[in-house]
Amino acid sequence: MPDVIGSPTVDEPIPTAIDGCEVKLGKSSFFPKTKLRRQWWKESIAYQIYPRSFQDSNGDGIGDIGGIIQRLDHIKNLGADLIWICPIYKSPNDDNGYDISDYKQIMDVFGTMEDVDRLIQNVHERKMRIILDLVMNHTSDEHPWFIESRSSRTSPKRDWYIWRDGKSGGLRPNNWESIFNGSAWEYDKETDQYYLHLFSRKMPDLNWECKELREELYNVTCWWLERGIDGFRIDAVSHIKKKPGLPDLPNPKHLEFVSSFDYHMNVEGIEEHLREFKSGTYGKYDVVSVGEANGVGADQAIDWVDEENGLFNMIFQFEGTNLWEKTLGTLDVLALKRIMTRWEKALEKNGWNALFIENHDKPRIVSTWGNDKEYWRECATAFATFYMLMMGTPFIYQGQEIGMTNVRFPSINDYPDVAAKSFYNLELAKGIDHNEIMQIIYITGRDNARTPMQWDDSLNAGFTTAQQSWIGINPNYVRINVAQQEKDENSVLNFYKRLIRLRKENDVFVYGVYDLILSSHQQVYGYTRTSDTKRAYVLTNLTDRVAQFTLFQGLSSSQLVLSNLIEPIPEHQDQVSFKFHPYEIRIYIIDYKRKETRRHSSDRKKSVTIASNETVAGTNLTKRQKAALEKLEQMSIKALNQDNHKEIIKAAAVATKKVLSEAKSATTLRTKATSETTVSDESIPVDSPAIDLENEPIQKKRERQRSLVLNLEHVTPIVLAASSEHNSCEQLRRSFSSHTSSKPSLKGHHADSSSSSSSSEEEEFQEKETTSTSEFEEETSTSDSKDIDYAVLYDDTIEDFSYTSAREQAKKRLLRSQQEIMLQQIKEQE
Repeated sequence: MPDVIGSPTVDEPIPTAIDGCEVKLGKSSFFPKTKLRRQWWKESIAYQIYPRSFQDSNGDGIGDIGGIIQRLDHIKNLGADLIWICPIYKSPNDDNGYDISDYKQIMDVFGTMEDVDRLIQNVHERKMRIILDLVMNHTSDEHPWFIESRSSRTSPKRDWYIWRDGKSGGLRPNNWESIFNGSAWEYDKETDQYYLHLFSRKMPDLNWECKELREELYNVTCWWLERGIDGFRIDAVSHIKKKPGLPDLPNPKHLEFVSSFDYHMNVEGIEEHLREFKSGTYGKYDVVSVGEANGVGADQAIDWVDEENGLFNMIFQFEGTNLWEKTLGTLDVLALKRIMTRWEKALEKNGWNALFIENHDKPRIVSTWGNDKEYWRECATAFATFYMLMMGTPFIYQGQEIGMTNVRFPSINDYPDVAAKSFYNLELAKGIDHNEIMQIIYITGRDNARTPMQWDDSLNAGFTTAQQSWIGINPNYVRINVAQQEKDENSVLNFYKRLIRLRKENDVFVYGVYDLILSSHQQVYGYTRTSDTKRAYVLTNLTDRVAQFTLFQGLSSSQLVLSNLIEPIPEHQDQVSFKFHPYEIRIYIIDYKRKETRRHSSDRKKSVTIASNETVAGTNLTKRQKAALEKLEQMSIKALNQDNHKEIIKAAAVATKKVLSEAKSATTLRTKATSETTVSDESIPVDSPAIDLENEPIQKKRERQRSLVLNLEHVTPIVLAASSEHNSCEQLRRSFSSHTSSKPSLKGHHADSSSSSSSSEEEEFQEKETTSTSEFEEETSTSDSKDIDYAVLYDDTIEDFSYTSAREQAKKRLLRSQQEIMLQQIKEQE
């Protein structure tokens, strides 16, 4: 298959080798590595498709590959350009395709391999890319590998899976609990051994300690890459390594089964397997890799996604999205700031984030973190804004772009999810009431995200022409659907399109430095993205209450580029105090490129030449200097008609020397300060308390902030360096606020009135000098660097995440609700 997409930003040829590894070209076209760390997947917007629920094209009530092709233009028009498709391989469908019985065949209800080839071609024709889900922690128990493995203890494939004898007394090999509840071991009567299954009992875990198995998995991976796909999202990859010996977990509560994550999630030694996996598969191709790395913390993530030696291009982390398990409806904004900021700063130097708030395993965000009734539109757009403009590649899950919500079906039979059914049966056996169990499933069930895509208000939401779909359709499709929102300028869908366009049109949202502001505010998540020419302010109220806050940086309506309010925002100039409506968002961009070109540390290290002096002089010319330049220009024009070139050249040199000597006195201090700053930049350590935050180069800013966040205990708090009243070099290296503020400078006027000069020309020059200097001093007092605040990272009272069971938290929430109802009834009776 020919290359389908060329690089829009990089002109260098695609290399044939990266990091010493041969790159196979011709299957898909990617941007080469550059000093700017530009990569196509960093600039992309990804869209996740759950094929069973996306679009049915043949009327059987089940989504399929033909349906995906039918709706590709919706994804294209949204602005997404990378499509991730959940498993479509052959499967008995115990866990909706994640139980694979043949990696090289397609599930019958989805189509054929020819349909897949047609899908790849159609995606590439639209200048988009496609990645598939790759499941390599386990297979189906109907996979030929497992069938052969369980046939005999002496089977050649016996070691391809994890088999163990039971303990004496008929006990299981250990006390590990399955992620899907119950024991993680299933007894096989024919061979009198147990096999390990971290998920469903019909999904036995593969034994990655077996080299022969690993090589077969690598062959399967390369087989798909040769068909022209552009990479993989690799499922449950952090579970492939188990704790050696498979020992029992500590069990102080004497439970029947113990949560086993600590012994099979990101276990020591997993890197060896993953490094071999990469070098034997996608590392040899020009493709993107995304790992589902549950259990990998921010402090470990760089080892997984380092641009030079990492295992993947990016990974999904679940600390942020799992936060709702601890709160269930009451979002802890402070905890969210801690988590997201920790990850942003950990990877900003050499790594990359995969950003998401929804997927096929999580309930809908507007129904968990938000208010899907009174503030449905507002919270849908607010949550989109807060994460999509961070550093990382944003992933949108189908239906998220129209604000789809959770659903409540009356019977457990309406829920196909194997995890929900398992939980229901276990709780029912304990004597728990049906209604109480269903209330928990309504809150935590994975099928909340798997109801069919709501395309229009026709029968079955335009998803299928069948009388009944494979899973029920959310009844609110009559008012929440694509067709209706396409016509509504203020819809959630059209807001997503504007948001995506904003990100694609402004590099600052892709490569800019992330900084947290309003760190301790309990409602507003605010942060900045900073590049060499722009600073963006992303301000989001993530609660259903009015939020008030104050910034040091004044913001103006002329800098406002996006809001989710339907009513226009009143005009404002240099506003610092704000009052946001529930779930209100605003995005401001300060662009000073038109006013002054930023001076980098590399520029300051150059010696001051005549050319640079001419530039400085040209910005502060007196009347006498202007007259000299005009004379020089007249002489140059006259020279076209004269033959005495030596006289002309001599006169021009004299005039030029005169101009520069008159400007020299005004620039001596500036030049001297610039030279001194060069030495300072080279000698000040990253964590020095004397760092000048206003003028710090971008790369040093990245290094210092990363150190600050990841090594809080060992870093002295940063303070502004002492400034001199006459430090003229500050004018050359102002903060972003100093380039945009138009506030009057009282101190400047005062300085101007007290100054004395012997000539009108010198008075004019002095007035410009003092006004410019005092303007900087006034703006420094309200510098946007003072908005940057990481105090939330120091607050030990904030519990940002743990693997607490969502269902246990749901039970507590229901109990609280029942108590509130009882108290209300008592008050009414009184």
